[in-house]
Parts: sequence; C-alpha cells; structure tokens
Amino acid sequence: MQKVIDYIEEHRKSYENHAFFTRLLANDSLPGEKRLAWGPSVVPFIMGYSDLNKYVFRKDEGNARPDQLQALLNAHTYEEDFHWQWMLTDLEKLGADSSMPLSDATRVLWSENFSHSRRLCLELAALAAGAPTYAVFAMVESIEAVSITIFTHCRGIALRDGRECEFFGTKHYMAEASHSIKSPEVEEKSLPSLDDAQREEAKRMVDRTFSLFDNWSGSLLRFALESGDHERTYERLIQESKDLLPEAEAVAAAAF
Repeated sequence: MQKVIDYIEEHRKSYENHAFFTRLLANDSLPGEKRLAWGPSVVPFIMGYSDLNKYVFRKDEGNARPDQLQALLNAHTYEEDFHWQWMLTDLEKLGADSSMPLSDATRVLWSENFSHSRRLCLELAALAAGAPTYAVFAMVESIEAVSITIFTHCRGIALRDGRECEFFGTKHYMAEASHSIKSPEVEEKSLPSLDDAQREEAKRMVDRTFSLFDNWSGSLLRFALESGDHERTYERLIQESKDLLPEAEAVAAAAF
C-alpha cells in the first residue's frame, strides 16, 4: 500500500501546478475575497462529502471487527464530521451569505453554476460503490491530498477587514494536517501489502480521483473569476430558474 501512497504524492505535486493555484489561490496580488470567491460554489460538495463519509466510506459491520484499512476509514469519517460547520460560518465573512426563501436557495444550489460540486459527489459515490476497501482507501487518501493542498494555499489569506476564514483558512489546514489517517505511524505500520493486481487497481482509483478533482478545480477557478458580487449572482440564478417555469409548464401540458 505504501507504493500507492507514494503514487498519490506524485499526483498531489502535479495537482499543485493547476491554474486554480497559480492564477488564484497563490496570487498574492489579488484581495482575499477574490482568491476565495469560489467558496460558495463548493457548498454542495462539502455537504455531500459529509454524507459520503457517513453513508459510503464508513462501514458499520455490527459486531464484526473491521480490517485495518476499514478501521482507519471509519475513524477518519468521524474526524471529518464537523468541518462543514466552519464553512457555513465563513460564508458571512466572504459576503456570500444571503437571506432568501428556501425555494430560492434551492434554485441557487441546483443551478448550473453549482453543478460541478453536485456532480463530483455523485461521481465519487459511483466510484466507491462496490470497490474493495483498499481502493476506497486510495480514493480517500487522494481526496485528503487534494484537501491539504488547497488549504495549505488558503492558510493565512486575509480579508479586507483583516479577518481570516476558518474553513478556508489556517484553522481547517491544522485540522486536515492532524488527521490520524495521515500520521507517519499509520503509513509506516498499519498499511497492509497489496499484490500487483490490487496495487494497479488502487492506482487506477487514484488516477480517476485526481482527474475528477482537476476538472472540479477548473470549475472553481471559472466561478471565482466570473463572480463579482455574490448577491447579484444569486439574483441572476434565481431569475434564470424562474424563467424556465413557463417552458416547463408548456412541456407538462403537452404531455397530457
């Protein structure tokens, strides 16, 4: 398994050259609000990832004792349980928290502009479905590598009022860096050996996971560059959704 971990690190180093970092997160010439303007668009993924941890990655076998990798995965899912609450706190700091009816919030979150984060959750769930534990472990380790890379670059970004975000900042970085699944003791002592076929399957999972996050990161970059005022963006998305209603009604009427 250690060879798979090394393979993940190779991918992580390559991922750090993505334009999402070079043009945005690592660009000190931009104000903090702009460097983090992609924040609202990750809400569906962060909330969905919380569910992935609870309902996909975590396996409760009752009285049966999980194997080494599943025990590590189970522990990790509990460590991730509360991170999304920091994100919700940060939305206000980023000027992205808006009071609106639940129906309008649904229109925003299920708009095309937020589809990259909704789709990513579904794609990860599909990859994990029926996959052996060592492959799911490789997926989660890859997600952790993406996460620590993003939050390394978020660390220390100051907003105009001098504040730093919690989820999109040092606090979350420290939490990610301290996860038990990343500890040297785990990597050196707890990881089982894989045969050649298993190792190749795990590497394919790593390839696919990083490919998904490469695409997602490109969408985050576009969202940030195209987003000026979050309130106006929400208003536009809500109106675009409402404008679809007459067409939907016409299609429904034609079906009867």
